[in-house]
Amino acid sequence: MVIDLITTSMSRRGNGWDNVCGQMLFGSLKVERLHGQRFAMRRRAKDEVIDWVLWYNRDRPHSMLACVNPMQFEKDWHAARVKQANV
Repeated sequence: MVIDLITTSMSRRGNGWDNVCGQMLFGSLKVERLHGQRFAMRRRAKDEVIDWVLWYNRDRPHSMLACVNPMQFEKDWHAARVKQANV
C-alpha cells in the first residue's frame, strides 16, 4: 500500500511566487527524507514527516543563516542582543 501524502499546489494565475516557501519546504522534504520510501501505515509516514520537520527546524544548517542551524542562530542572536544591551 502506497500512501501519497504530499500533493503539489498551483499558484494563482500570473503569480508564480505566492507559494515559493511552501514549495521549497515540501521539495526538500520529498528529496531529503521521503524519496523512494513506501509506508505500510499512515502513522509511520506522519512520524517520518514530523521527525524531518523537527530536524529541519532545529538542526539542519540553512544557507540563509550563514550555514548554521536555526537553534544556534537564535542562541547567537540572543547573546548578541544581551551583549549590545550591556554596552
